[in-house]
Amino acid sequence: MTTHNIGRRNFLKTTTVAGAGLGAALGAPAVLAQRRIGEKIGVAVIGVGTRGFYLMQQFQNIEDVEIRSICDLYDGNLKRARQNVRNDRVRTTKEWEKVMADPDIDAVVIATPDFWHAPMTIAAAEAKKDVYVEKGWCVTLDQAKAMRKAILANSIVMQLGHNYNSDPFFHKAREIYQSGQLGKVTSIRLFIDRTRQWPEWQFFQDYNIYEMPKDANAGTIDWNRFIAGAAEKRSFDPERFFLWRKWWDYGTGIAGDLMSHLWDSANMVAGMGAPKTAVTQGGVYFWKDGRNVPDNWNVLFDYPERELIVSFQCTFSNRHYGEVEQFLGREMTLEVAPGVCRTFAAEWKPDFAARQKQAAEMAVRAGIDPRDFPVPPDYSMKKGELEVTSHWQNFIDCVRSRAMPRCGVDRAFEEAVAVFMSVEAFKRETKVKWDAEKEEIV
Repeated sequence: MTTHNIGRRNFLKTTTVAGAGLGAALGAPAVLAQRRIGEKIGVAVIGVGTRGFYLMQQFQNIEDVEIRSICDLYDGNLKRARQNVRNDRVRTTKEWEKVMADPDIDAVVIATPDFWHAPMTIAAAEAKKDVYVEKGWCVTLDQAKAMRKAILANSIVMQLGHNYNSDPFFHKAREIYQSGQLGKVTSIRLFIDRTRQWPEWQFFQDYNIYEMPKDANAGTIDWNRFIAGAAEKRSFDPERFFLWRKWWDYGTGIAGDLMSHLWDSANMVAGMGAPKTAVTQGGVYFWKDGRNVPDNWNVLFDYPERELIVSFQCTFSNRHYGEVEQFLGREMTLEVAPGVCRTFAAEWKPDFAARQKQAAEMAVRAGIDPRDFPVPPDYSMKKGELEVTSHWQNFIDCVRSRAMPRCGVDRAFEEAVAVFMSVEAFKRETKVKWDAEKEEIV
């Protein structure tokens, strides 16, 4: 995996520290200088719906960070954000271009629908503002290339919002994986299954609000500004405004929403980079509510040079398995998820059979079917065993130091490639390949 420096010259060496989370040693940008400790960072949040409202609260809790501007297209979101921001001088607007032109803003947090990520990130970079942008990074490969170019050319700090990069359980998983204890790993399995009483992605302003706001209408929502960035212009539709994930017009479905989280964190752990090939199966098999984005998504990524397969599975009609990442090594199995990092001994080894027999005998004595009494993990990480700063704290630290954040431009580009390969394979109904030299999906 190639690592770009944020700056092209005036190099300032930094040290990688897991707790500080400043990432690889990188250079200080020529344009944006390091900031003094205690110097306030002026932040704007663009998109303060469900995720953006949460991020606003997280960023304003960081010392010497001030939320100075809030941008959204729905009056209800602006009102709620205004009521909960600590800075009583905060500016509100529906025009994101004004945020980019504001000299009082040092960094922008972009939590808009995915199809707006690229134009906003590029504009922020050209305005020399650092960027925290939510996943998925963008919606086309050309956008990903343009974003990378703008970020590097303007020497800004860019953090992609994959917060598993700042989860201590994933940091521990990376440590275990890179130690070589697993032996040869030929398969990485990624699962995330979700379902509720109502269709997945049906939430308004928060994940536990399932009904459309009563005041959602053409007078309270600037639909024209919303739809201006979409490939297809449609008449006002509040459902598409709030539930945009359900349509290809505005995002990349499960690929950019959930798969990107797990794939990126597996990439953080194993460092496999962009896949060589991808094949995808899926469809709208359960929630036939007008969406055209599949509610089942199954992908196989191949890395023949590493003799490695990475699989991803997701359904929106059952959550028995929930979420987990499994790294299947010859000598050991590693499982990781938020709040979980554990390892299991290799079941093929003779000493495992003895442990399995002991567990079965204990199950019989307890009146339990041995199949419901598995051999416990050899290691299970305890909370507090490893401390890691939050993803947003890491971004602000890097805004000050000019170091590369944990999920910077190279990792973001690799995420984008994996997402687009899975989408292209699905739409073309065939296996696709990544031409690394031309940077094209063929």
